[in-house]
Amino acid sequence: MKLKLLSLIICSFLIISCKEDMDSKVESDVIKVTLKGTELFEYKFSDSHPIEGAYNIRKQAQHFQISEIQWATYNYQAKEGFEGFETVEIVLTGSPGDDNFTDYQKWVFEIEVK
Repeated sequence: MKLKLLSLIICSFLIISCKEDMDSKVESDVIKVTLKGTELFEYKFSDSHPIEGAYNIRKQAQHFQISEIQWATYNYQAKEGFEGFETVEIVLTGSPGDDNFTDYQKWVFEIEVK
């Protein structure tokens, strides 16, 4: 009985440590964007929305009128009069059906507004 319990504990630690490694090793796709004034930017991630997961803004822009995800499309529009740089980080999280969500993909938008 003690051997089974010990084996279960060791397996649990291995699974948890593997999950943490997966999350930290997700590579980022860096997308550089240049916009004029309040020009609307749209970036379509996919034609479908994930069933077990979602696209989430992990790091939000600071100077925006619109910075949101609608049905697997990211929309950004700068605040009126803003000129400068914004950085937005978006991740796709998902689960194989066990409510254990991990990051699968990450996008970093480097937005320059002129």
